[in-house]
Amino acid sequence: MTRPHVLILQHVAWEQPAVLGEVLTASGIDWTLDTVVSRRELPPEREITGFDGLVLLGGPMGALDVEEHPGLGLEAQLVRDAAVLGIPVFGICLGHQLIATALGATLHSASAHEVGVGDVELLVDGELGMRGEQVPVLHWHGDVVEAPHGATVLASSPSTPNQAFRIDDRVFATQFHLEVDPATLDHWLEEPAMLRDLPFVTGTAAEAADRLRADLTAIAEPMRAAGERLFGAFADAVLRRTSVDPSLR
Repeated sequence: MTRPHVLILQHVAWEQPAVLGEVLTASGIDWTLDTVVSRRELPPEREITGFDGLVLLGGPMGALDVEEHPGLGLEAQLVRDAAVLGIPVFGICLGHQLIATALGATLHSASAHEVGVGDVELLVDGELGMRGEQVPVLHWHGDVVEAPHGATVLASSPSTPNQAFRIDDRVFATQFHLEVDPATLDHWLEEPAMLRDLPFVTGTAAEAADRLRADLTAIAEPMRAAGERLFGAFADAVLRRTSVDPSLR
């Protein structure tokens, strides 16, 4: 039996699937990591009909910056094609914004600056926890997007009303980064562009990076558990589409 296959699109080298990739592999799902962000045409081997799921990772560009990054338009079309075909999609940060805008939602550029560990409030019961709970997550964004038509908003924060949404059991998106573990954060903090994003009033960027490492370590266990549950829901959606019995994983 052919194993299900998910296409994961990255926008910068340091954004990796990390925990999400681990969950897909553990679920018996193969995945391909690629980038199309600079392309003007989609290669035939990356057409959505060749995959059973689509993941869009984060990145520093804006979701609507298609003149500078033409591949973002290709990704938006992949999202719309996947929606028509019922192919499950997961978006993280920039990916969250790409999915929402591809499906008609409005983007608000530079309307928030959430970088670092912080809480989101859950608005519904689900894989992330129970309604009303405060869940610690890693934020790293400035743009904010509204939820597309038909979506259920799962979580919010004071500056970002739409921190996560889903559409039925086939589209999942988080503004925050549940895929990041301490090792992944270390790779991020090796990038000058990421260090420049760190908020600090006193001290140095290196000291701010050390504080962030400590903050993430303190929440790493519950954040990973929440990520595994939500990524697992996406994996289950992929498996259902390909008629693989999840009990056989």
